[in-house]
Amino acid sequence: MKKFILHPESVVSNFALRFFAESFLYENDTTLMPLVIDKLKQTKNTGTIHLPYAYNFPQTEETIRELLDLRKSPSNSKNTNMLIQNILYHCEPQLLIPFKETIEQDPVWKKRVEQKNNLAKMNDQELLDVFRVFIEQSTGKYWGEFDAEYGDDIVNELARRSCMDSETVLQKLRNSDPGDSSYEVPYLIQLAGLMKLEAAIPVLCGFLAEEDDLLQSNAEEALVRIGTPEVIVTLKEQYPASEDEFHRQFAASVLGKIKLPASEEAVLALLPEDRYLTSATTLADSLCELGASKALSVVETMMEEGYARELLNLTDSIYAYCVISGRSHPLLSDWKKELAVQERRMVKHEAELNRMFSTKTPIGTHNRLNGTEKTYVSPEKVGRNDPCPCGSGKKHKKCCGA
Repeated sequence: MKKFILHPESVVSNFALRFFAESFLYENDTTLMPLVIDKLKQTKNTGTIHLPYAYNFPQTEETIRELLDLRKSPSNSKNTNMLIQNILYHCEPQLLIPFKETIEQDPVWKKRVEQKNNLAKMNDQELLDVFRVFIEQSTGKYWGEFDAEYGDDIVNELARRSCMDSETVLQKLRNSDPGDSSYEVPYLIQLAGLMKLEAAIPVLCGFLAEEDDLLQSNAEEALVRIGTPEVIVTLKEQYPASEDEFHRQFAASVLGKIKLPASEEAVLALLPEDRYLTSATTLADSLCELGASKALSVVETMMEEGYARELLNLTDSIYAYCVISGRSHPLLSDWKKELAVQERRMVKHEAELNRMFSTKTPIGTHNRLNGTEKTYVSPEKVGRNDPCPCGSGKKHKKCCGA
């Protein structure tokens, strides 16, 4: 699958990036980022590469150096440079020591590195206290009104040390109050995934049925991180009885991201009986993600009979599946033409955005910290579930807002 990151067609390349990113198969693999860098070098319209998938790919000193050089390329769009910078923001501090002078010139990056270093220096009790204070101070605020990434950094450090015992995490999740306005439970769900707490599987599966999309999406990621056959068995048992369309959709997504034979078996068993169009569409997409041998016939039938086009484009999935698996199909050339039109539309959209912001960069955080100009405020707020302004067609939380 790795070699397809370099595939000349963006739909195939992005499918390969997604394969590693959403299944957390990038962990401890330093061979992925060099491929992303090579893809950037080879691509004329870099805006077609879905770089948020690479945010957490492991780095080396060499890849950091190359990304810094790429950021200076005059051929890059403002959006591409912003995404490259976001990749750099996710680097581990110990790798950034040789680049201290560069980091000093970027207030946002400097702050993030300092925060991570400070957390690493704390003893266990200090870290637990910082987490408690963070939860208290963020309670009652809207997403975006507090530093959610700092919360991620705290949870990552808690998981690395295992200084919050698993029983405490489980107890808090089991006793959670749906009306609680704090962010403790979403972050504890994240922690349970990072700690790979198999005992938390039943309660995490339960969170997929909550109305709060933050609980749902965090539970989805946690279950994928745990990634054991027990997750698949539990979801397969719960799925038929669920009357909640979103619960089924999130469960279907988890099955596609856990790359085990049992996942394919579960999806093939559930799809024929699924009467909800959105979750059935997600199951069909999951078959392509899993590289299932029966994906082509099943997905082709769904495309003919109708699916939830507002949710995703199955042409993307089935075309990438065919190319990667080497499967031929009479409609392959038609799908390729359709996707080429889609890509040209996206490139045009990005060019329009670049023209809009060519005279003034609307990056409020940088300007505010430097005191150079008034913070840019978009006339329309972009919610976590809104389409991403970059034009990718994905939700903001899964794209530039990741």
